[in-house]
Amino acid sequence: MINEVIEGDCLEVLDNFLDARIQFDLIVADPPFNQGKNYGTKVNDSLPLDKYYMWCESWMKKCFAVLAPHGSFYVYSPSKHLGLFQVTMQKYGIWQNTIVWGYTNPTPDRKRFPKSWSAFLFFTKTDAYYFNPEAKRVEGFRTNPSSEVRPTRLSDLWLNVSKLVGGFLAQKEVILKPGTKSRACIYQLPEELLERIILSSSKEGDLVLDLFAHSGTASVVAKKLSRHSIAVEIESKYCEIIKTRLGEI
Repeated sequence: MINEVIEGDCLEVLDNFLDARIQFDLIVADPPFNQGKNYGTKVNDSLPLDKYYMWCESWMKKCFAVLAPHGSFYVYSPSKHLGLFQVTMQKYGIWQNTIVWGYTNPTPDRKRFPKSWSAFLFFTKTDAYYFNPEAKRVEGFRTNPSSEVRPTRLSDLWLNVSKLVGGFLAQKEVILKPGTKSRACIYQLPEELLERIILSSSKEGDLVLDLFAHSGTASVVAKKLSRHSIAVEIESKYCEIIKTRLGEI
């Protein structure tokens, strides 16, 4: 399976992977956060909190089941859900890091402190997992130009990567609706974040699962870095965006 896009419910698709005995070297999940966002007609982003956490545990458990023994599993989380996500994942896997992504362009908030960070939970299935502590691109990470000549060792604090935004401040990689400055996807992670994860926890030719693919950034970065990927997304319009992005590489 090379750069495949599957439209469907994540729980059903994960069951199909189990039946087919497909194992992934790396899984990246960027789930809906139950914040009332409109992801489309097939996603209820306003569940009672207990039902939301039960649903999260269902796909987390299945992800560990399809993860190869040497594989890694990263889940993107806002601070609101971080504690429960970690407790749940520790039922099935081994915690390795909580990676904090601190950004310099938080959304203003009049009623509380602006949220200036979110996190990736880094888990593995066993202690015998692949990890490259000196992961770098050939041309080096954008945050450290000197990495062209010297390997870049990352810590668990990732700074200097701004959130992607729409409007007149939209970065070049932001997917916009044709003829507008409005984002085509509700949320889109910067490629640099996925680049760090994929280079650190996979090798060329490995199979990456991009769960809740949405804009397909993990799949796009995987292809750029000579990995194979399967993107799972429930909404048709986002599946088409992913296919277009992959086709342009």
